[in-house]
Amino acid sequence: MIVVDRIRGPLGRIPMARLVLICLAAIALVAVIASIPHWIGYPTAGLVSSLVVALVAARLAAALMGAISRAPVHGTSSLITGLILFLLLYPSTKPVDLLLLAAAAIVAAASKYLVTVGGRHVLNPAAAGAFVVGLTGLSGGVWWVANPVLLPLVAVTGLLVAVRVGAVLPALVLVAAGALLESTASVAQGAEPLAAVTVALTSTPLVFLAGFMFTEPVTLPPRTGQRMLEAGLIAVLLAVPYVLPFRVATFGPSPELTLLLGNVLAVLLARPVAAQLRFAGRRPLTASATEYAFTPDSPVLHRAGQYLELQLPHRGADRRGIRRTLTIVSPPGDPALRVAVRTREPMSSFKQALDVLPLGSPVRAVTVSGAFTLPDDRSTPLLLVASGIGITPFVSQLEAERAAIAAGEAPRDVLLVDRVATGEDLPYRDVLVASGVRVLVVCPDPGTLGGLPEHWHVAQRFDAAALAAVLPEPRRRIAYVSGSPAFIARARSVLRAAGVRRIRTDAFAGY
Repeated sequence: MIVVDRIRGPLGRIPMARLVLICLAAIALVAVIASIPHWIGYPTAGLVSSLVVALVAARLAAALMGAISRAPVHGTSSLITGLILFLLLYPSTKPVDLLLLAAAAIVAAASKYLVTVGGRHVLNPAAAGAFVVGLTGLSGGVWWVANPVLLPLVAVTGLLVAVRVGAVLPALVLVAAGALLESTASVAQGAEPLAAVTVALTSTPLVFLAGFMFTEPVTLPPRTGQRMLEAGLIAVLLAVPYVLPFRVATFGPSPELTLLLGNVLAVLLARPVAAQLRFAGRRPLTASATEYAFTPDSPVLHRAGQYLELQLPHRGADRRGIRRTLTIVSPPGDPALRVAVRTREPMSSFKQALDVLPLGSPVRAVTVSGAFTLPDDRSTPLLLVASGIGITPFVSQLEAERAAIAAGEAPRDVLLVDRVATGEDLPYRDVLVASGVRVLVVCPDPGTLGGLPEHWHVAQRFDAAALAAVLPEPRRRIAYVSGSPAFIARARSVLRAAGVRRIRTDAFAGY
């Protein structure tokens, strides 16, 4: 997990869509090159023709459907859909095959812009396009990307995407469970065990589907348990053709249908949320942090500790794009949605646009999600560990706890550790004081902290000794750690040394 924490930092500086686009483009390029010496059994001309048609058709279809639905068009997303369709459908130079590929792109765009719940699309667009075209009986998903030549690149890039999304464990469960079920079914039919496992991993859609389609952030449910349940369902359904092959006319089990059923389950588990927001104001928290408030056009349901993905179109957008995932600082039930970010120079184009946004300006919450939430069992002792602006999920949680206690709930056993550079870098001091929880402030220069409540503690270093002095029952506690990937990696080592065994993390990669 420390390795994951460390690579999540550099990945977090790349917009999600851009990372996926780069990875898919690399797979497509390697496939075309590998076809020249016939390492891949598809003609180079067919690959190039299909690639061009898929990209052009996906981009034009997105523009058309965006105009019909009066929704903003995300160009990078449409190119991702085109690349996935290119990797799924049979590559060919025949006009009928290219027309069917273009038709799949149109269906994919239609599913994205017209089939929505809560303002978000609920079906993986590429899977929807491949499935509908497959019903014609003239084409369909052959998933030619699943071959031994491309497997190493698909596995590595798919893992990077899963790390970036925060869905490594569900994706690995999908691959492992799918390979186990498929190979078991093959062995029952006479295949050699090793050969069956090899085929399941190298020549079926498992790895690509898990890395690039199951992990689509918009269609994933927010909580880890929900994601694991969806991964399990998809793994089971992928094995159906091995056990119970059937077909009614052109309809039958397929990987794309399996993913779509998983998408439906995700909707049932957690209704998607998206909303139009109006900018309501800003206030400085410290010299290097600012809070921004937005008023939603309709109530936005969320749990304390979750985040929203904010879309802020602006001129001169840098390579990090127009979307950011920002933790919701306001507690559930608050009429405003508040977020906080570091505003220290140099700032990204997104932060610059946010910092000069006029009052009343419209922005969009693309999604509300996240599993960094406190346990339902209020008797479980907690350790909350933050660094810098990583305090934001705990602000929402502590304010929600105040409301719960006021409503008659028993207080939780909470110790909060907040690492700051100086006393001037301690945001939301008022919220921490009002919460009544015990706080350990880690500050190299304690003299800058000023007067602190009697139940607060101070340490100059964040280490196991400082924790041991104020942390009872470390083995019973669940630790929640929020901050930069580098801080999370450091905190994990400190917590282990202090005897804490259950650790959950929320990485802030910086914007």
